[in-house]
Amino acid sequence: MIGDRIRTIRIQKRMTLSNLAEKANVTKSYLSNIERNISTNPTIEFVEKVALALNMKPESLLDWEKDENEISSFENSFIYVKKYLLTMDDEQLVELKDYIDFILWKRNRK
Repeated sequence: MIGDRIRTIRIQKRMTLSNLAEKANVTKSYLSNIERNISTNPTIEFVEKVALALNMKPESLLDWEKDENEISSFENSFIYVKKYLLTMDDEQLVELKDYIDFILWKRNRK
């Protein structure tokens, strides 16, 4: 939850609850409620203020950024296919196109 993440980052940065509230220009009581997961749905404005006070992007605070080393299964499949497409000759590419057309035709029949 966002509250746990804010508390962890705040402690890592050696900030007190009061310091962060003051720097973010939010009330200490509301920040405390967020950190203790009493309030669980902060506004975007609140997240932006706290992120700025913690010297980070809101996406990072929300843990929305994808790890650069993390590749989704779709991306992994696409990379796999792309690797083999680049090694195919013209005849193989035409055959693959025909096969894709057949699969799409078959799927649309249902």
